[in-house]
Amino acid sequence: MLRIADRVIAPRLVVFDKDGTLIAFEAFWHAWLERNWALIEERVRLTPEAREGLAASLGLDLDSRDWHPLGPLTLAATQEVAVIIASQLYRYAGMDWLDALALVEETNRLAYESLPLDELVQPIGDVAGLLARLRAEGMALALVTADDRAPTEDTLRRLDLAECWDTIICGDDGLPQKPAPEAALEACRRTGVAPEEAIMVGDTIGDLQMARRAGYALGVGVTSGALDADALAPYADVVVGSIHDVEITDEEKDR
Repeated sequence: MLRIADRVIAPRLVVFDKDGTLIAFEAFWHAWLERNWALIEERVRLTPEAREGLAASLGLDLDSRDWHPLGPLTLAATQEVAVIIASQLYRYAGMDWLDALALVEETNRLAYESLPLDELVQPIGDVAGLLARLRAEGMALALVTADDRAPTEDTLRRLDLAECWDTIICGDDGLPQKPAPEAALEACRRTGVAPEEAIMVGDTIGDLQMARRAGYALGVGVTSGALDADALAPYADVVVGSIHDVEITDEEKDR
């Protein structure tokens, strides 16, 4: 049995998002963007107009380096961000479309490989401990992330979280991206759990809309990522500070 704020529920499956939910969002992804941008500019001359166009399309303020909380950098899948960047290189740098896509794929990979990942990739508290307690209660666990599989699996290995899951669904697995319900439904199919016996814990509107569209019992918004409670509340059944507000209890289930 779980207590989450004022709700008591007995799910058979708990589905988590990754970045901003289990893994600290800001340090890694901001460093990744800065490195990726620098690699692009080493290869392509960007005019001031091109820089402004790219930044605006991504939801990046070039002066403050802040990300718009409802913009693509915050909410889009890795592949979607790549397409946005490639489209700007096509528009402003005069690149052929396939060349632009290939360049972005290369800089994405190089940026990831060149970062001090052990410093930047950090769990939000004792993630492993919480997951172990949930498993001990007999709950299946799934990870559904918009990030690609290779960096996702690398991150999980670094944090000793790779063996915690009954299933992992990533942004490049060929399923429609959040907020479409397919990934949430696939997590249920793989674990043999009906959607009405599953809950979703995530830090974005897309996570919560996905859960609602899939017919999950509960969508739990956490403010440990890019969005605050006011932004999440219209889409969530309950909003809490972090995954550590998901507590095991002996209380009777809500009716």
